[in-house]
Amino acid sequence: MAYITISKENYFYNLEQISKRVASVEQIAVVLKDNAYGHGIDIIAPLAKEFGISRAVVRSVEEAKRIEKLFPYILILAPERVEKRENFFYTINQINDIYKYQKGVNIELKVDSGMHRLGVSPLELYFALNLIKSKGLRLRGFFTHLREADELSSTTYTQLELFNKLKKDIVESCFNEIHTHSRNSAGVFRSGSVIKDEIVRVGIASYGYVRGDKALKFPKLKPVLSLFGEKVGTLARAGKSFRVGYGGISKIGNERNISIYDIGYGDGFKRVPDEVIESGLFQTPDGFKLFGKVSMDSIAINSAKRELKIFNDVSNLAKLLKTIEYEVVVSLSSRIRREVI
Repeated sequence: MAYITISKENYFYNLEQISKRVASVEQIAVVLKDNAYGHGIDIIAPLAKEFGISRAVVRSVEEAKRIEKLFPYILILAPERVEKRENFFYTINQINDIYKYQKGVNIELKVDSGMHRLGVSPLELYFALNLIKSKGLRLRGFFTHLREADELSSTTYTQLELFNKLKKDIVESCFNEIHTHSRNSAGVFRSGSVIKDEIVRVGIASYGYVRGDKALKFPKLKPVLSLFGEKVGTLARAGKSFRVGYGGISKIGNERNISIYDIGYGDGFKRVPDEVIESGLFQTPDGFKLFGKVSMDSIAINSAKRELKIFNDVSNLAKLLKTIEYEVVVSLSSRIRREVI
């Protein structure tokens, strides 16, 4: 059956590169939401702990419960319910969220510093703080999200300037025992000096990818995930004029070995555009090509191998799909077996 391997060596290498940008590994919060970006939360979380990470960020309470024994700090970005734990921290994404929580719950307040997606408006900050006090909630964190840290623009510095000003307002309101965080993966590497006074949230960089304008000179990271397919069939005695798959867009021609592998869009391996298949632009790490359209449960490739590495770096595939690496890896089904190598 198809399976995924997770490289411990590459994961630790990426965390080491991130560690060089902060004063202490204690500042690093690994983002494990959406099944650790498709890498498998139950696999990545123990590896992060082994490296020395003590902070994690997830999407839901359900994800938090799966890793609650591993980390003393777990930030839940989009909580659908509340289960009170000392190590669970619930995000306030808008003013109305404050009314959801009961006295004593750990919360973190997100402010909209320019992303204009989620977060309390800076104009609502004092109202939010007073409401938090009146509800008896435990404000433990204050954070924001950078809009374009991977682009060569001044927006990042404008957002950080506003965020730092708002942090002072928080302290002046007598919330002086909180942690703050503003930098995502690109933001960490965008920093011109070692970050000393904040937590950093690292998601995609820990998994081996970080995009940015060339002038930013981000470090070369190592992809952690590789996808393998198992041969489940062979096109035997197929003539040169045989066409493969739906629409028959690929002729077999002189290819002698066309095998069917058990991975398809039902498993999260996205449909590749016809022109990419016809031109042979998608190739496996061993140089084999895709023949015919991706089916729900299978693909055809000109290889006779019993097990075939489909990819170990999704950067090129993401470009061919006109998307980002995040979407390619996070789409991989949780049904696919994952193992650490």
